[in-house]
Amino acid sequence: MLKLTLSAFAASLLSLSLIPEPAQAQPARVFVAAQGLDSNPCTFALPCRTFQHAHDVVAANGEIDVLDPAGYGALTVTKSISIQGHGFAGLAVTSGKGVTINAGSTDVVNLNGLLIDGIGLGLNGIVFNTGQWLTIENCVIRRFTGAGLMFSPSASSSLAVSSTQVANNGSYGIDVFPSGSGFVTAVFNRVEVTSNVDIGIAVNSAASTGTVNVTVTESIAAGISNGIGFGVSSLADHAPTTLMVFHSVAANNNVGLFAGGTGAVLNLAYSMVTGNANGWFTGTGGVLQSYGDNYIDGNASSQTAPPSIAKK
Repeated sequence: MLKLTLSAFAASLLSLSLIPEPAQAQPARVFVAAQGLDSNPCTFALPCRTFQHAHDVVAANGEIDVLDPAGYGALTVTKSISIQGHGFAGLAVTSGKGVTINAGSTDVVNLNGLLIDGIGLGLNGIVFNTGQWLTIENCVIRRFTGAGLMFSPSASSSLAVSSTQVANNGSYGIDVFPSGSGFVTAVFNRVEVTSNVDIGIAVNSAASTGTVNVTVTESIAAGISNGIGFGVSSLADHAPTTLMVFHSVAANNNVGLFAGGTGAVLNLAYSMVTGNANGWFTGTGGVLQSYGDNYIDGNASSQTAPPSIAKK
């Protein structure tokens, strides 16, 4: 009987030893450093080296913190995450895209304090394809052959950019170009979009059947000598699209302001339009309206004020 009891006890221990241990939880905060290694656990004491590895290690809704100045490589984001670059984290992009966001429909992504540099070789700085919300703060996005920022959601999504410079890109500085039938909003506050080739801030709903609302405040679109400072466009039977420009400057562009296509509306309030070859211009069906408190002067043509918005 004793032997049977001992055998049963031994069997129970063996069965317990075969039960797998629970997986270790992913950390909520990880760290990268210039001297880090991706073989490290991404702790403060043992940081990893690249944004991509840190992203893959950290838990959803977690945070990546940068410990010192360095380049941390291109990144594809697939979950809610915050990256705190502290003003000295770099992404030097020699080909393709700097940051690609393919997140879930309820995911929120925050990028803070990053220098994203295409060094004349990278294609696009930040490309947003899917996700609920993207915020960009205190960043510099520059020297890409394509666009600095492409916000191209296929469903309802929101974008907020503040205290950020987008400069010297080969096509658009910022391109808001949604598709699908969602409700898309974007807000730009204290954003400098300078010396890009085609358009400073472009809002185009030609591929959308939803609604697109964009607001620009305390911002500058300048030095687009062959293109447009602030522009909005749409097509008949596509998304009604509004670009509101408030307390901002369009200067030294080929066209300061542009609205073109049925459903495209640009409203202008308390802003300066100066030094452009054309102060403002509308394409077929586009509506450009002024609240009557703007300063339009020093342009080679289109110096007259746009039509006034009727005040109730």
